[in-house]
Amino acid sequence: MPITVGKPIEIDNVIYDIQKILGKGGLSTVYLAFERETKKKVAIKDFLYKKFYDPHTKINDCEEYWENEILNTQAQARSGFNCVKVLHYEKKIKYQTPEYYIVLNFIEGITFLEFYLDFIQTCRGMEHLDLSSIVREIFIPIAKLLDYCHTKEYIIHRDVSVQNIIIQKGKEHGEFIPVLIDWGVSKYIGPDWIYHTPKPFMSDDMRRDIPITQKGAPPEVRFGYMPVATSDIYYLAHLMYFVFTGGIMREDSEILDKDSWVLHPKEINWYLPASYNEMVEKLTQFEPADRPNMQKVLQMFNELIRINQIHYDFDFFIKPDTDPLTGKKIS
Repeated sequence: MPITVGKPIEIDNVIYDIQKILGKGGLSTVYLAFERETKKKVAIKDFLYKKFYDPHTKINDCEEYWENEILNTQAQARSGFNCVKVLHYEKKIKYQTPEYYIVLNFIEGITFLEFYLDFIQTCRGMEHLDLSSIVREIFIPIAKLLDYCHTKEYIIHRDVSVQNIIIQKGKEHGEFIPVLIDWGVSKYIGPDWIYHTPKPFMSDDMRRDIPITQKGAPPEVRFGYMPVATSDIYYLAHLMYFVFTGGIMREDSEILDKDSWVLHPKEINWYLPASYNEMVEKLTQFEPADRPNMQKVLQMFNELIRINQIHYDFDFFIKPDTDPLTGKKIS
């Protein structure tokens, strides 16, 4: 039977006590539960079967999405990095409506969005945002995991966003550990296609895929073409844009032509070092072929953090109290 908060459920011969809903999307619901025998916290993803039905094709592809998430989550976990892992899974077909479940290890922490909002308020007395720390502690580990996925498993995440990164506190003071979650829309591309980026990419000859329209999606994904490794790089750069501008995301209304896909954080945050702005611009090029691969991205990140204590005056940026031309106090 469907999951009910407060009642137990058995998945893959293991009994879980359901505590509460962690999140609810259009296609699935995620619950917090305890494994009854070990008392271990887990996250259980319940796929909403009826939501996967296409009235035009008369096809329900719930099982395809379920299998895809299991396989790709298992693949990225082989990296050895801090990852979400599949513990158990089961499909139940004895009911009128099939049920599909995945049991995942529970990732303690807060979303990147929650972490970032807190970080800009507390970092150095609410006056400075230390960009090099976020690059070192957050972006580089995520880039390393994605590089593994691209080069070893030939999969892409396709949804690197503020809600799909959980930040954990490390053992050392000020240490943060990012965990990239929700591999539900990830895709196995294969070794022959993952770096296939002819120009123009969006042409009649290019393979098609399902359009994904969330904020931060690169043009090839938005328009329903095959995603590739550099599609994840665009997602990562949009996350950088969010950080470097004080929490701004590109709006759909701003996309007018090919040039408007390229993001320029320095136009919003004029205190941003030019090297940070240039990196975001390179990673958000319209053509996938014009973006660097993830190994090059890691080199660029390391160049950024060679300069110690790069930051900007966040309070000044939001509400200037000094004239930027004269340096005099504004009364």
